[in-house]
Amino acid sequence: MIARLAWRDLRSGSRHFAPVVGGIALGVAAVVAVGAAADAVRQGAAREARSLLAADVEVRSTRVLSAAAESALREVEIRRGLAETRVTELVAMAASPSTAALIELKAVADDYPFYGAVETTPDAPLRAHLASGPPPYGAVVQEAFLIRMGLAPGDRFTIGRAEFAAVAILRAEPDRAAGAFSLGPRVLVSRRALEAAGLIQPGSRVRYRILLRAPEGTDVEAVRDDLRRALAGEPFDITAYPDAQPALRRSLDRLGTYLGLVGLTALWVGGIGVAGGLRAFLAERWDTIAMLKSVGAGPATILRLYVAETLALAALGGFAGAVLGAVGHGLLARLAAPWLPFHLEAAAGLWPYARGLAMGVLTALLFSLWPLLQVAGQSPAAVFRREVAPARTDRRTAVAVAVVLGLGLWGLAWWQAGNVRVAALFAGSLLAASGILAAAARGVARLARAAPSPRGLAWRRGLANLHRPGSRTTTVMVSLGAGVTVVLAVALVERAVRSELLGHIPRDAPSVFFIDIQPDQRDDFARVMAARSIPAELVPVVRSRLAAIDGRPVGPEGRPGTKPEDRWYFTREYVLTVADRVPRDNAITAGRWWEGAPAAPEVSVEEDAARHLGVTVGSTLAFDIQGARVEARVTSLRSVQWDNRSANFYVIFAPGALEQAPLTYLAAARPAAAVETALLREAAAAFPNVTAIQVHDILASATRVIERLALAVRAVGAVIVLAGGVVLAGALAATRGVRLREAMIFKALGATRRTVARAFAIEFLFLGAAAGAVGAALASVLAWAVLRFLLEIPWRWDPVPCLLAVAATAAGTVLVGVASTHRLLGKRPFPVLRGA
Repeated sequence: MIARLAWRDLRSGSRHFAPVVGGIALGVAAVVAVGAAADAVRQGAAREARSLLAADVEVRSTRVLSAAAESALREVEIRRGLAETRVTELVAMAASPSTAALIELKAVADDYPFYGAVETTPDAPLRAHLASGPPPYGAVVQEAFLIRMGLAPGDRFTIGRAEFAAVAILRAEPDRAAGAFSLGPRVLVSRRALEAAGLIQPGSRVRYRILLRAPEGTDVEAVRDDLRRALAGEPFDITAYPDAQPALRRSLDRLGTYLGLVGLTALWVGGIGVAGGLRAFLAERWDTIAMLKSVGAGPATILRLYVAETLALAALGGFAGAVLGAVGHGLLARLAAPWLPFHLEAAAGLWPYARGLAMGVLTALLFSLWPLLQVAGQSPAAVFRREVAPARTDRRTAVAVAVVLGLGLWGLAWWQAGNVRVAALFAGSLLAASGILAAAARGVARLARAAPSPRGLAWRRGLANLHRPGSRTTTVMVSLGAGVTVVLAVALVERAVRSELLGHIPRDAPSVFFIDIQPDQRDDFARVMAARSIPAELVPVVRSRLAAIDGRPVGPEGRPGTKPEDRWYFTREYVLTVADRVPRDNAITAGRWWEGAPAAPEVSVEEDAARHLGVTVGSTLAFDIQGARVEARVTSLRSVQWDNRSANFYVIFAPGALEQAPLTYLAAARPAAAVETALLREAAAAFPNVTAIQVHDILASATRVIERLALAVRAVGAVIVLAGGVVLAGALAATRGVRLREAMIFKALGATRRTVARAFAIEFLFLGAAAGAVGAALASVLAWAVLRFLLEIPWRWDPVPCLLAVAATAAGTVLVGVASTHRLLGKRPFPVLRGA
């Protein structure tokens, strides 16, 4: 019987079905699109796992293997039947007759890669492209390299002491994410050509990769473990293909989780539309409900009837959302394609669609609880007397529903994020934001009620509509404000990061850094800079690994209890330097600075690094410098102004401590823009092994990464705004009868159509402006928290995006509101009033 009644009721139709179906559809579309894209990425990563590494196992280091390590590696290779190829990666300078540019150079052997393929134009094996020379040697280059250097395919250029020809254009590498942060265009050469270039000198920054292929059927994780035991104590990272590109995987997982939670916010806003639409739909059925109760239908029967109808509408919206989500998945996949070193399939498994549909149905049920319980709990007499004695809200029922909503949101967030803490933070934040928006809506209604009555009819009616009984001020402000909060917060964070990178560079900050200057080149380099009247301070540096703290060896997991996000401080490569005085923009916060050259080695540590490492003044640090161990006592902690764009260091040694270390020099310079290109060409010709890094290129690359991330988040966040528009349209549809009657009364009394339209527009303007203002305030707080606690970037409130968001929200609300009520204004008053 319930199914038959529900089908008959739904078949009669209602204009309030649209916000129910539309809200769920948009929310499910966001969840499905993100889930399907993340699923496709995981499937692609699993399918192309070996290609992501170009091998079964990789041994990676920043130094050449010692004789003992080579012997241990060879023993495992023979015992396991492994094939080996080697790859060397570094940054270098390429020069042509007209310019010079920083490049990412990759030298490979003939059998690279073991898995996957290097895609080139013209299409040919990589070995064939790199076989030519000398001179010139063959090089496969990215198209961006040719554009930057002003070259055409086949033209010649130099790297170090060797001459190369651009024989092919690089389209894709199997073991590199194409959209990742880059220091310059990619150039692939042979290992023989790299030796001829003479780039690698003592202390040069080089990454050595040994790629290993195991026989079919071999347990590669067992091979990885064998290598870790054989090379224990050596500074190598050993990875098997199931764990390939862990940084890429982590980044994509985190982005997927964040986008998924943004999609869940859209579903939450859609749920508000469900509640509003269902409340309006039930208002149309009050008489039917009263009659059903009068003939014996109990609360459980009424509840089952309308729960069945809600499930049917939610399922319809869920299926529509799944279709939209498939389209959104295709768009996200296209957006993510430049980031991924493998092809992303357009189709995904069924699980993201099933999960999105289930989330949509559960959200609809959660938000239908309150209106359904209100209806089920009313007596027939109370229903019939509703116009003269409105039903009172049961406080205990309200509290119970609020608790169920909170727990339901937490459960959905846990399902989406897979992390209890993240789910709790998300649910708490969203509930707090919703509460603030609801409170602000009540405040707007009270202000409108308390405000002096304007003389104009349009203004008087526009303000009155904000607080009259049955108004949808709270519903509209919560839904629109949530959308503004998410989208604007992303924009504020993006602008703050971009401003930090590009907009606050000190006037005297260097524009070029020269690295890997050898000790015997120091004086000659200084003379070249002096000849052009360019001040350049040469700073000694040496690369190292942290070996021990207070005599206890440091492993990849850090100290016991170290958080995963802090392990980077234990495993990273530290660039050490020597200084006799406190560097510029550094300040001693604990301990003392040395005087002269102490008898025993002393170091000064940056305060944040010291906190993460768990060291204080008096602790000892031991560093592994290319196999030699240097131990020193911490005598001071420093604060560092990192944004001064100068050469800054986490660890500084006292003079005399690193005299025997293989030091190189770093030079920071700020040449005039007119001579910068000529200086780079001269430096590349005179010092082939020296690499020049132009700051603006690095900042441009970082900005591109930020823009792509922000675009993905804004794309999903825009769905929240659309869902808010659907909620607004639904709220207006719910008050259609009241609005129509009021409009016709005013027209019958002589008000023009324009006056009535202005009254509606003023109401929508205040609604949109208030929602935009509160959303902008919440977005500012959210952006401040992200910048302060996650990115550690100074907060500077930017009023321009906030004002634009308020104006856009107000204009959009007026547009949707006028479009939704336009048809009412065209009706003639007396036929409507006579039928009322």
